[in-house]
Amino acid sequence: MRQTRRRRRGAAPISHYALVLAAAVLLFGLGGPSLFAQTKAQGAPAASPPSATQPEGSADQDTITFTADRVESVIAKGKEKTVLVGGAVVTMGTVEIKADRVEISGEDYNDVVCVGSVTIHDESKGFLLKAASLNYKRDVEVGLAETGVVIEDSKNDVILKGEWVRFNQKQSIVDARIGVHIVKQDFAVRAEFARYNRDTESLKLSGQPVAVMADGTIAADAIEGKATADSLAFSGRVSGSITTKKKEGSGP
Repeated sequence: MRQTRRRRRGAAPISHYALVLAAAVLLFGLGGPSLFAQTKAQGAPAASPPSATQPEGSADQDTITFTADRVESVIAKGKEKTVLVGGAVVTMGTVEIKADRVEISGEDYNDVVCVGSVTIHDESKGFLLKAASLNYKRDVEVGLAETGVVIEDSKNDVILKGEWVRFNQKQSIVDARIGVHIVKQDFAVRAEFARYNRDTESLKLSGQPVAVMADGTIAADAIEGKATADSLAFSGRVSGSITTKKKEGSGP
């Protein structure tokens, strides 16, 4: 006699589970960098970023790790956004960013906007920047920092200060504006506009640039050269002063 196998009441067809699994993969497994989040409890010590032993994504994916006192996220397609508030720390490859508030958004979480006590550090490139605000693009490694900006170029022992600084990590170019000061050992320059190449240590200064050296100062319409006192070229109207030692026993 033929027997008919009955499906247990309440059990879902196998095809339904397959559809659910496929939807989960599409929603969480594809389309951008992996995000590992750790939220600090109020008053608790900062949590460490996830261990490097965690499973890695595919070769075409990046992993962003972060910690903060509070995290707010939107995962709707096309509107992906993660907001970190309070002691935020974001790690992207060799780059670490710290700030009071960080917003990560855009396609593949490419746009990083930071406000309050911002630092961006890339030890592999000898680069450290501090500022009040920062907008950073992950794909091109270009950032725009404003207000009280300080760059420490440990590769060349150079410190750069300004109120507006745009940097390109791939090209090693720094453009600075407004109250720019560049210092290296006993050498310093100041200007309103400056371009600094970290690979070649070359400078281009304009906007009433002045070079300050151990034996005097020189001002010009434009200054170019390397960040050393003996390799600068002055153009336009040039003026300056030289300090000499007064010989003992000489008259007044």
